[in-house]
Amino acid sequence: MNILGISSLDNISGATLVCDGDIVAAVAEERMTRVKLQEGFPALAIDEVLRIGGLSYGDIDAVTYPFFPWQRESSCFWRGFVRNTISEVGAETAFTAKVGHLLRYGKWCIDCTGLHRRYGRELERELEARGLLGKLHRVEHHQAHAASAYLTSGAAESLILTLDWYGGGLAGSVSIGRPDGIVRVKDFHYPHSLGMFYAFVTAALGFKPARHEGKIVGLAAFGDPSILYDRVRKKLVVRDGDLQFVSGMDMGFVRDLAREYPREHVAAAFQKVLEDVVQELTQYYVRVTGMRSVVLAGGVAANVKMNQRVHEIDGVDHVFVHPAMGDEGTATGGALDLAFRKGERRSGALDHAYLGPEYPESELKTAMESAGLEPVYVENIEEEVARHIASDKVVAHFDGRMEYGPRALGNRSILYQAKDPAVNDWLNKRLRRTEFMPFAPATAVEDADRCYHNVSGAEHTARYMTITFRCTEEMKRQSPAAVHVDGTARPQLVHPGHNPRFYKILRAYKALTGIPSIINTSFNIHEEPIVCSPQDAVRTVQEGRLDVLVMGHYLAELPPVEGE
Repeated sequence: MNILGISSLDNISGATLVCDGDIVAAVAEERMTRVKLQEGFPALAIDEVLRIGGLSYGDIDAVTYPFFPWQRESSCFWRGFVRNTISEVGAETAFTAKVGHLLRYGKWCIDCTGLHRRYGRELERELEARGLLGKLHRVEHHQAHAASAYLTSGAAESLILTLDWYGGGLAGSVSIGRPDGIVRVKDFHYPHSLGMFYAFVTAALGFKPARHEGKIVGLAAFGDPSILYDRVRKKLVVRDGDLQFVSGMDMGFVRDLAREYPREHVAAAFQKVLEDVVQELTQYYVRVTGMRSVVLAGGVAANVKMNQRVHEIDGVDHVFVHPAMGDEGTATGGALDLAFRKGERRSGALDHAYLGPEYPESELKTAMESAGLEPVYVENIEEEVARHIASDKVVAHFDGRMEYGPRALGNRSILYQAKDPAVNDWLNKRLRRTEFMPFAPATAVEDADRCYHNVSGAEHTARYMTITFRCTEEMKRQSPAAVHVDGTARPQLVHPGHNPRFYKILRAYKALTGIPSIINTSFNIHEEPIVCSPQDAVRTVQEGRLDVLVMGHYLAELPPVEGE
């Protein structure tokens, strides 16, 4: 059965092709259009996954989409509003906070009804034009998230936790996944939303919500959570496995904190509260279900420090986060869910995330030459890349199929040695980025225990840079540029069978330097998507003023950066 999964159109839309229960291709529309967080119908992504799979529209048996018809979504909004209005009457919070919350909530319902109507009509119009409207299957939003996590985890049975801003009337869910199906245990109704909780502090501190939450994670490590913890914690009530966000849409609360206190302390309090709440909820359901494997999806699962806290829960032996944990992953989850219900269970875990397009080496060479570069073919390219990294060169590496999800995992990556902590300043300036997290390290899987503590049970999800670990003293000493101020790092553990070339680069670098880790950051300029095509790569490496471009077996050195 050939299933085309389409993700939510309102944020980083994309498409996934699932054939006979296995993922053939997955592409985000932003990579094709070069517009960050591209919304709307993913026409280019759909065409690309079909091209990769060698299929046409007529070969598709079913299409999945992770939202109800707009009329039903609107009904969910307003039922939630009425339910929440009743509960807010008795809430122990200021009258002005209740009023501010309900006014904002009502406006949100009106605005989102319009958005869902627009996107729903666009979806149906575009599918009809392709002869696919009659094949549309709608999958409940958090069911799509749950399926994306469970059906790629490799676990026989798992507790499934999904947390995001909104979907299908919900802000989260708890399910149990077993070979005979996924069973919902708990719904977290909107507006009791941890995604909204974190988005609001992101906005209050001057960043873009649903875009820059990762900056808050990094910023939090520089603050003292205890200063504001009690005030922030009162907003979230956890009782008997349920969650309540008291007057959650009252933006005055977080804006007042942002005006009165340094942003590091505000970020630290919100991060600590998020970690504690998710840990409490997870502990409760681990205890009542007896599950020892926990899998996560939804935008909140992009919070790598939170994921570490879940991994550290007593009784949790295995943790996995879907590599495209946000709404991009609902294309995959919706398609996998339908395949699963039709009896087409994918075989084992998702081994890698290299699910996008790749390009012939002749095209790589042509793109380099067209930009005025002088590419040289190198047979043992891995050793040459390692030599340049060891010589303090910044290497842009483009190879094989593009990664699926928000992380660059070696095939569309910028590589550098991790010995110099100052790289976090000067390389970010070249790439026009403003970051508080250090660059992430890539480490060969056999060196994981040498560099990180408590990796056992999280090796699989660490392939995708979805979790942090405490670093060993050796890691702190040898690779300080990849270690955050709190002593953690978010590594990519690289397996020889899943990315042989990147693995060989790491081994060659270790042979030269004795150091098992290098920096791996995404191959893009700030506020642009990760590069997709050879042309994207050449333009980006020139604008970013990098030292070396490697594409396949071709290597070109760029002129030195003036003044450095």
